[in-house]
Amino acid sequence: MSARGPSPFAAESARGPSPFAALSARGHSPFVAPLPLGAVALMAVNDRWLKPAYHNAWTGKLSDVAICFFLPLYVAALVALAGRAAARLRAAAFAPMGPARAAFSPAAALWLGALATAAVFVPIKLSPAAAEHFCAALAVVGRPLGLARLRCVADPTDLLALPFVGLALAYGRRRGEGALPRRKT
Repeated sequence: MSARGPSPFAAESARGPSPFAALSARGHSPFVAPLPLGAVALMAVNDRWLKPAYHNAWTGKLSDVAICFFLPLYVAALVALAGRAAARLRAAAFAPMGPARAAFSPAAALWLGALATAAVFVPIKLSPAAAEHFCAALAVVGRPLGLARLRCVADPTDLLALPFVGLALAYGRRRGEGALPRRKT
């Protein structure tokens, strides 16, 4: 609880259980929440309608901001999902060895998502060759999904969006999904 009152993500409030508590209880990540999904929607609207209509520096940066915020949370969700699947497989194969543990803690998955996003975003924005290779690789996945016109542009000023990776990390940690365990001293 903060000076402003209870967090909207709190499990219980005066109005009853939070819908976010139900999502978390079902094993969903911070990615399945209004703010990150809003960033996905912002990127979709920006790329589909705003960029073609206005094509300026603002529309270029909007997508980068959205990507830097939602991608770490999305990667963390994928890592957590893969970790849970691996834990179930281990439990099925080695049931007598005890209960299954997830391959990655929520904190590790969140940090991995943030680091992976920054590790891919920075070279793409600094190197035209890296942007070209990344776009070619993305086109392989995008073509079957109907995304034929993919364009990646190396623009060092897009690195201004990089702090949003940190904001995504803070958001995930605030949600309680990615708090690092304290070291015992």
